[in-house]
Amino acid sequence: AKYNGKFDKKEDIQKILSEKNIQSQENTSITKLTKDLKQTKSPKLHSLSTLQTKANKKWKYSPSEVLSTLQNLYEKKLTTYPRSDTNYITENEFKYLQANIDNYKKIANVEFEVAFLEPQKRYIDGSKVQEHFAVVPTKTIPSSDKINQLNEKERNLYFEVLLNTLAMFAPNYKYEETNVEVDIKGAIFKASGKVEVDKGWKALFSNESEENNDKEESSKLPMLTEGESAVASIKIKESVSKPKSPYTEGQLINMMKTCGKTVDDEEAQKILKDTEGVGTSATRANIIEVLKSQKYIEVKKNNVQVTKKGEILCQAVEGSLLSKPDMTAQWEKFLKQIGTGEKKKRTFLTNIERFVNLLIEKTPEYVGGANIQEMIVEAQENSYISTCPVCKTGKFTDKGKFYGCNNYSQGCKASLPKQFAGKNLSVNMVKLLLEKGKTNKLKGFKKKDKSGTFDAPLRVDINKESKNLKIGFDFAKK
Repeated sequence: AKYNGKFDKKEDIQKILSEKNIQSQENTSITKLTKDLKQTKSPKLHSLSTLQTKANKKWKYSPSEVLSTLQNLYEKKLTTYPRSDTNYITENEFKYLQANIDNYKKIANVEFEVAFLEPQKRYIDGSKVQEHFAVVPTKTIPSSDKINQLNEKERNLYFEVLLNTLAMFAPNYKYEETNVEVDIKGAIFKASGKVEVDKGWKALFSNESEENNDKEESSKLPMLTEGESAVASIKIKESVSKPKSPYTEGQLINMMKTCGKTVDDEEAQKILKDTEGVGTSATRANIIEVLKSQKYIEVKKNNVQVTKKGEILCQAVEGSLLSKPDMTAQWEKFLKQIGTGEKKKRTFLTNIERFVNLLIEKTPEYVGGANIQEMIVEAQENSYISTCPVCKTGKFTDKGKFYGCNNYSQGCKASLPKQFAGKNLSVNMVKLLLEKGKTNKLKGFKKKDKSGTFDAPLRVDINKESKNLKIGFDFAKK
């Protein structure tokens, strides 16, 4: 049981204990005990954003992978349109889902008692469906062969959508919650715990339930009765506050959708809430991919980190309109008004043109500071892979679609591809090629006739005529 309060100093706690004459051990009793039977409904139906968040947490899929995989399932007529912003369906979709419950249960290999055959407002609300409704299974009932032909990502996402939709018909999850209060000389200590009564819809997600078992075990309380005697051992717990954990890509999608909550300006907050934050379900994944491809952010162990280049960008736009979500809110509002015919698109484009011209004029002032210049130099040095073996003075860097020498303007055309014989070439592989002329044996090169793969080292030579690098296999001489 915990005392409701946090203290900056240990002395503050000692003062309360001293004032109430509370010793390290006290005889007491359970002064209040309540038990309530509670229940929770299944999660809302999936929109693209909730699927991206869930799939990233569960399988580490990136938002763009989820979107492209859902697009495949849509084209195979297994799930509905993927670029959906809503968690609701209309009664039309509900009717065919209801009619196919047994078929869906058979595909998912699950059995449960259907508890809700009538539409529930939590899931079915035509007034909240605009262009598209939630992502649910279609009327197409796939055969076992068709399911087996799906790749792993397609199968995982199909069953996530299928089970999430079936959960709407399953019984509620029920549990008994116990709340306990212990009065120790006027200081109230509280504890709560819960015991599962009926798994209900959670039985459909048995794997996820197992992950939560440890948490539920730790929240269980022993059998207690009000007025029961007890011995209290008083302990002081010291904790250290930690910085917030980095975003995952799934959390980043959710943050983009709900970013209006963190804006101080009330009007901007309302606009961002109405427009559902930055971007749309169809564009958020692409926004993240652009940031990754431009090397402003990188993903390591599913955590999103800002690169040195990203830090420079943040510093360069700090204090300008580009750094203010209020501007995004105003743009979104204007675009919405164009859609309703209240505003003209020409006015919007003219204002954007003026804004861009102002940025071109003012940006050199922002980036001219010594601090940003130092960061640019540091970032450039850190981005070099190795010295160019052709011109001997330039540095090889990641150019986006290939690796190349930064002395291109001085005439050096040395470059290396990012992929060779169907295998992606990492920075470390390229570093070995540039510095040693060859790599160790690498696995997974694709044969020309597509009959399989083979392993081989790579080597690189300088073509004296073209003054470029020639990459090839370093097969052992017979």
